[in-house]
Amino acid sequence: MSATGNDGYIFNSGVMVIEPSNCTFRMLMKRRKEIISYNGGDQGFLNEFFVWWHRLPRRVNFLKNFWSNSSIEASVKNQLFGSDPPKLYSIHYLGLKPWNCYRDYDCNWNIEDQIVYASDEAHARWWKVHDSMEEELQKVCGLTERRKIELAWDRKKARERGFKNQRWRINITDPRKFV
Repeated sequence: MSATGNDGYIFNSGVMVIEPSNCTFRMLMKRRKEIISYNGGDQGFLNEFFVWWHRLPRRVNFLKNFWSNSSIEASVKNQLFGSDPPKLYSIHYLGLKPWNCYRDYDCNWNIEDQIVYASDEAHARWWKVHDSMEEELQKVCGLTERRKIELAWDRKKARERGFKNQRWRINITDPRKFV
């Protein structure tokens, strides 16, 4: 099993390479009730199961976050997210996913505890990929009425709180808003 490390000991299950094996599948199913996941999810379970794993380069599953909150980190990561040709094999979108936001900007900017995941460059990269997909597949990325209400609420709260990034001021042109 190969994956990108989260730290020195555990891997991130967002992108993994596992050789198909009936034996491994049977063992996963057999142990699913006895292994306790450290985080209650698949990643904790899989880290307990696959104690020996091969580390893939970070660019295979690059996490979209800005936890150090420094302008140097933002500059480096946004350059990677926006590079053309791409320097990353995949971007692991943390926080609200681009397909759950309007295409005009990353809606993580509107939620205080999600701002560490906000990147207009990574957001634009996803929409570039979206636009290259077949039309039938693009339809899967629609917004529910409930999600549109949540987006409006988050924008309203960001405006009321006076978020300095002022993304809430951007005029929404995404056609999914009007469907």
